[in-house]
Amino acid sequence: MTRKTILKGILLLSPAILAALVLGGFLLSKGEQDKEAEREAPVPSAVRIAVAEGFTTLTVDTAMQTRSGFQVDALAPASATTGPAAYGIVLDLQPLVEMASRHASGVADLNAAQASLDASRADYERLQALNADASNVSLKTVQAARAVLASATAKVNAARVGVAAIASAARQQFGPTLSAWASTPESPELVPFVARREVLLRVVLPPGPSATAPAVLKVTTDGIPAFDARLISPSPQVDPGIQGQAYFYRAAVPLATGMRISAHLAVPSGQDGGLLVPAGAIVWYGGQPWAYVQSDNTHFQRRPVDPRSPQDGDFVVTEGFKPADQVVVRGAQLLLSEESRAQLASQQGNDAR
Repeated sequence: MTRKTILKGILLLSPAILAALVLGGFLLSKGEQDKEAEREAPVPSAVRIAVAEGFTTLTVDTAMQTRSGFQVDALAPASATTGPAAYGIVLDLQPLVEMASRHASGVADLNAAQASLDASRADYERLQALNADASNVSLKTVQAARAVLASATAKVNAARVGVAAIASAARQQFGPTLSAWASTPESPELVPFVARREVLLRVVLPPGPSATAPAVLKVTTDGIPAFDARLISPSPQVDPGIQGQAYFYRAAVPLATGMRISAHLAVPSGQDGGLLVPAGAIVWYGGQPWAYVQSDNTHFQRRPVDPRSPQDGDFVVTEGFKPADQVVVRGAQLLLSEESRAQLASQQGNDAR
């Protein structure tokens, strides 16, 4: 075969070879793309979701429940001591003590000014009478006495305003009851606080019909057995981090200033049928606590939990749950994760269609 013939054959085969190379490169690239898409695709969830009776319901086969170690338990009734939680803090009494001291000093200044005023008024009236009686004293002396009287009157008015301002500041910060103690010299009510035999608590009760302040609260805090705190009065100031009405309580316990405390109110009348949702059953979604209720062997319904009555991680509920309800106490967080995966897979399937 001549060289010319060989070159001619190569030229004739070149387009076919080039096409084969291009096709092979395309198929190889497509295969890599398919593998990459497969790697990036979300792992399909073994959980199916649906909305039934207004609640999200999950279908989970028994095999997955066994692998994941799911555990359910019946809701326990809430006792009378497991009502809504109240939170508070041990207040610094120094501002109240300082106000009591300032008030006492202001009253002393007012009394001194009043005594000076009384003397100035008596002196002025005496000199005025002498001047009227055949001018036994000069008019200039009477005018000087009038000036002294005016000055004494101004000092009394200023002292009275100062005392009123101290009392007003005390009422705004501590309310009328505590401010009255601070304005009473050597108040027997204030002495135990100054001597540190008692501490002042500000407790914020949760909003709602149960917000009536009880006369006695059972209070707990770290490292100290539960103790009783007695109601003093409403507080005009609240803790900005806690919603609800604040009240002052007193307790004869050695607590440090600034210590956080908690208490539980009695279950309101007519709500003795409350149920305790345990902390292990609680999942948080959208800023709201939820719990999964097992409706049958493979179905779990996510229900909202009333957040108004927390108790050390648990929640006391009076609606939305029944005593016979079985809630997931182990594996609830996994259920929430699987629910999120199932929702994502369903959304991507809808987008693909």
